[in-house]
Amino acid sequence: MSILLWVLVGTVLVLAALRVRSLVSPRAFPPWMTPMLETPLRNRERIVLRAGVRPNERILEIGPGAGWLSEALLGKLGADGQLTCLDIQIEMLRKVRARLGERTPWLVCSSGSCLPFREGTFDRAFLQHVLGEIPDKKGAVVELARVIRADGELAVGEGLPDPDYIRAPVLRELVMEAGFELGERLGSWWEYTHRFRRP
Repeated sequence: MSILLWVLVGTVLVLAALRVRSLVSPRAFPPWMTPMLETPLRNRERIVLRAGVRPNERILEIGPGAGWLSEALLGKLGADGQLTCLDIQIEMLRKVRARLGERTPWLVCSSGSCLPFREGTFDRAFLQHVLGEIPDKKGAVVELARVIRADGELAVGEGLPDPDYIRAPVLRELVMEAGFELGERLGSWWEYTHRFRRP
C-alpha cells in the first residue's frame, strides 16, 4: 500500500510541475513520454466517435503523438478518406510512420498556428489534448477556421490530468471568437470533446 501511495504522490507532483511549466511557457509534449498517452483509461474509439468522424472525409489531426488516435481515425475514414497529421516535432511524425507503416497518412512538420494548406482544404480538424500546448492558441484557431471548409467541423478534446487542460468555457470563447459556431459538447467537465461548426 505504501508503494502505491508514493507512486500516486509522485505522479501528482510531476503533473503539478508540468502544469506550472505549461502556464509559464507552453511546450509540445515530449516524444519520449508518448507511452503515457496510450493508457487503457483513454478509450480511443469513444474519442474518435465524439469527434464526429465520417467515412471519406479529409481530416487534419494536429498533434498526433505516436499515432495512437491516427490509427483509429484511419479505420473510420475508409479507403476514400484522407488523414493529414501535423506536428511541430519531426520525432512525433517518425513515430506515426513507424506505427502505421503502409497505412501512413500525409505527414506535415509545421506549427499549429501557421498551417501550410489552402483555404477550405479539410472537412474536419481534430485536436486531442493539443491546443493547450500551442503558444499562439488564438492564431491556431484562426488558422483552423481558414483551412476547414464552410460547414466543416473542428473537434477539440481536453481532459485531466493533462497539464495543458483548457476548461470548456475558455475553449468555447477562444474558438467562437475565431468565427466558429457552437456545436455539441460530449463528456464530463474533466474529460470532454467539444465540436464547433465553421459557417
